[in-house]
Amino acid sequence: MNNQKSIEKEAEDLERLSVKLIQDKNWEALEKMLSPSCQFISSQGSCDKESAMCLMKEMHLGPVQFKDFKVTQAQDNLIVSFWIAALEYRDGKELSPEYSPRLSVWKKIDSQWQCIAYADLIAN
Repeated sequence: MNNQKSIEKEAEDLERLSVKLIQDKNWEALEKMLSPSCQFISSQGSCDKESAMCLMKEMHLGPVQFKDFKVTQAQDNLIVSFWIAALEYRDGKELSPEYSPRLSVWKKIDSQWQCIAYADLIAN
């Protein structure tokens, strides 16, 4: 059980750090957390890492709240679902600040976790 708790904390810390890097506009550090083959999906469709980085740079992420983290581990992968409420913009339009679900998959590569998939399930 303790191992599960430590995995859950590690996964939550990864999500919180990636959001903080977006808020701080620390693109270099964020890019290191994303696998080169990372795939993102949102209501706008799916995109690769490069396109996702462009979208994140444009979102002007404000204050964020998290809830309901669920974490499972499959070998060297962490599957993380959670709800996030954030003030964010897409295409110059403010998105709903209500909680919306997210899903990410992290893979341990050379002893470092990298995001290999991310689903942003916010409604437009």
